[in-house]
Amino acid sequence: MSHLDRSKRPIDPNILEKVRYSCSRTMGEKMLDGPRLFDLDCQLERIRIRAQFPTFNDEQVEQELRYRHAVARWNDEDGIYQDAGVLDSDELPVGVSD
Repeated sequence: MSHLDRSKRPIDPNILEKVRYSCSRTMGEKMLDGPRLFDLDCQLERIRIRAQFPTFNDEQVEQELRYRHAVARWNDEDGIYQDAGVLDSDELPVGVSD
């Protein structure tokens, strides 16, 4: 079995449990995940900002958070980072592995 042949790898039971959980949720619950995940991401980013700039007060942290969101939005609008999809192992150049 090639190390690139994912079809022969055992399936992680944790992934299966996550899929089962996701399938069991209502559409309303799934719709609320977006704002919840955004709030969680903002909390984590604030922690990163405080670690990077320990002297920042609350307003400076919020200003830096807004700036980082703006940069992400600019990058998205300019198409700087685009989803390239998933490469099939057959598409990888010779000598490149995952």
